[in-house]
Amino acid sequence: MPNRPAAAGSPLRPDLRRHSSFREAIHKGLHSARQNLPVMSVLLVAMSAIVAIYYEWPSGAAFLTWYATWQHDGGMLLAALAAGFAGGILSELSLVYIRDKGRWTLTHLENMGFRFVVFFLSGIIVFVFYQYQAVWFGDGFTWDIIVPKVLVDQFIFSVFWSTTYQTITFRWQALRYSGSKLWEELNWDFVIDRMLPVLVTNWMFWIPGVTLVYAMPLILQMPLNIFATAIWSLLLASLAKPHLPSDPEPEPEPMVP
Repeated sequence: MPNRPAAAGSPLRPDLRRHSSFREAIHKGLHSARQNLPVMSVLLVAMSAIVAIYYEWPSGAAFLTWYATWQHDGGMLLAALAAGFAGGILSELSLVYIRDKGRWTLTHLENMGFRFVVFFLSGIIVFVFYQYQAVWFGDGFTWDIIVPKVLVDQFIFSVFWSTTYQTITFRWQALRYSGSKLWEELNWDFVIDRMLPVLVTNWMFWIPGVTLVYAMPLILQMPLNIFATAIWSLLLASLAKPHLPSDPEPEPEPMVP
């Protein structure tokens, strides 16, 4: 009996299309990171300045500690409200008044409300996660504490929660909140084409970013995370092209904390 050609999906002849899609997703993520490099650089410098102020300037450290104590006293709810404000309200206000010259639309209001809820819920999870990181690895400014926190944050928490959560929720909004359409898209192609580029882009910023976050005491980690989200929103709005009423609304690319 003559030998049969190996099928395209068999181990003898792997599916090269999937490998190509994987490479394209990595390239897309790196390209997005290069496009946002000025924003990322400015934000990392600003975060580094906050860390330097805390450790090198007593008056600045006193103010940061006062603010962090005030936010900490508000507990999880205040942290979530601050995260929702930074990622939802401030981001949309920045787009309206910086990019769109004060022209409000119903889409702006929808985006503001939706993103507020998304970042509010994310703020709750991140707040609790930072608490557990301190329990697991301690709270201190040494590499044996910081490095494990960064690895768990970026290669477990971000992969299985942050990227997944925000990519799916923003895609759900883009599909006009259709659960059935979203369900049809939730397959391996969704992971490669949508989640992986976002993950790669965010790694380029958040690996150094969370290193700075975890260099701070636990009480200041959530405020620095929220500060990063707020400044990111302002910087992206300042660089965005004007949006005309006739233009289609672009699908947002989440910034995963």
